[in-house]
Amino acid sequence: MINKSLRFDYGERVLTAAIFAFCFFRSLALEIDVSYCCCRRKAFTLVELLVVIAIIGILIGMLLPAVQQVREAARRVNCGNNMRQLGLAAMNYEAARRKLPGGLFVTLGSNPGAAGQPGFPYPGIAHSWAGQLLPYLENSQLADLYDFNFPWFSSPEIVPGTPDNQAVLRNRIPFLRCPSTPVDDPDGNSGQFMFGPATFPYRGLASSDYAPCTYIHRDAHMFFGYEARDNDGWLSALVPVYTGPGVALLGASPSNAKRVADIFDGTSNTIMISESAGRPFLYIDRQLQENQIPSGGWGHHESFYALDGAIEGTIDGPGSCVINCHNDRETFAFHPGGANHAITDGSVRFIADTVSSATYAALVTSDGESTTAEEVSPWGS
Repeated sequence: MINKSLRFDYGERVLTAAIFAFCFFRSLALEIDVSYCCCRRKAFTLVELLVVIAIIGILIGMLLPAVQQVREAARRVNCGNNMRQLGLAAMNYEAARRKLPGGLFVTLGSNPGAAGQPGFPYPGIAHSWAGQLLPYLENSQLADLYDFNFPWFSSPEIVPGTPDNQAVLRNRIPFLRCPSTPVDDPDGNSGQFMFGPATFPYRGLASSDYAPCTYIHRDAHMFFGYEARDNDGWLSALVPVYTGPGVALLGASPSNAKRVADIFDGTSNTIMISESAGRPFLYIDRQLQENQIPSGGWGHHESFYALDGAIEGTIDGPGSCVINCHNDRETFAFHPGGANHAITDGSVRFIADTVSSATYAALVTSDGESTTAEEVSPWGS
C-alpha cells in the first residue's frame, strides 16, 4: 500500500515546484524581479492566465498516476479480503469435516449412467472446489438450491425432472471476483462438457477470478527440480478427489482430500487458493485475446489448474514465468507486480511476479519437504 506521508510529501513538492514555475514565468512575462511576483495585483494578464492553466495541466498530469495507484491499492486490498473469506470458508469446512475441500470432486460408479449408479441418469457426479464451499460462504440459500447428488451441469433442459444446478451456478458471488479485473462477463461461461461418450451443454455460468493450483503438472516435474512421477504427484493443499470404482475409466485412482496434518511442508508454506483472473476471457501479458477459456465458471469442476509455468509471451509450458504470464490455467492477476494468494494457515500474501519458478513450485507443493533447496525455506530467511 502507498505510504500516505510519502504521498503528501510528494504533493507538497509538486505544489512548491509549480509555484516557483509560476513566479518564474510570470516574472519573465512582466520583466520584473521574481521576489515581487507574489505581490497583489488587481488582475491577471493573459500570459499569466495561460501560465496558470499550463501549471494546472502539469499538476493534473503528475497527480493522476498517484490517484490511480491509490485506487489500485484499494482494489488489491479488497481482492485480498475476498481471498481471506475463501480461506476462512476452507478452514470452516476443515473444522466441520476434518479434511480440506478438494480441488475438484468426481464420483463414478462401476457402470456409469446406469440405474442405481451415482448421479443417475447422468454418468456420474462432479463438483468444483467452490461448490463444496457454498455452505461456508454465507450463501446458504444457494447451497440449499444446489443438489450435490447430481453433477454441476445437471439441468431439466438436458434431462427433464433433474435438478437445475446450472441455474444456481449462474449466480454471481461478489467475493469470487477481483475488483481489478477490467472486463466483466455479462454472458458468463458457456460451452459443452464431454463426460465419457456424452456431451452436456452449459451456458451463462458465473465466473471466478480465484482457483486452487492443485499440483505440479506431470510434464513440469523435472523442470521445477522434482523427480518425475507417472501421475500428477507433488500435490498442493486442495487436491483432486476421485471416488467410486468407475474413476479408473478416467485414468485416475481413488483419492482422498488432505487433512491439515497431511500438509508436511507446513500450512504457512503452502498455497491454498490463487488468483487466476479474467476468465472466461484469455489474457497473455495482460493483453486481451480473441479466444476464451471454457472452464472459468466457479461451479465448473475443472476450474482448478496445475502449475507448469509459461514461456514469456506465450501460453506454452513448462516455463519460468509462473505469475501474470497468462490466465489459461495459470496464476494471473491484474495487480501490478504480482498476485494475491490464500495460504493454508488462513493468511493472505501478495507474491511478486518476479518470484523464481523453483520458489513458487515449493509454495504450491504440500509434501515437497526438502526435495529442493527452495522447499527448505520458500519465503527466504
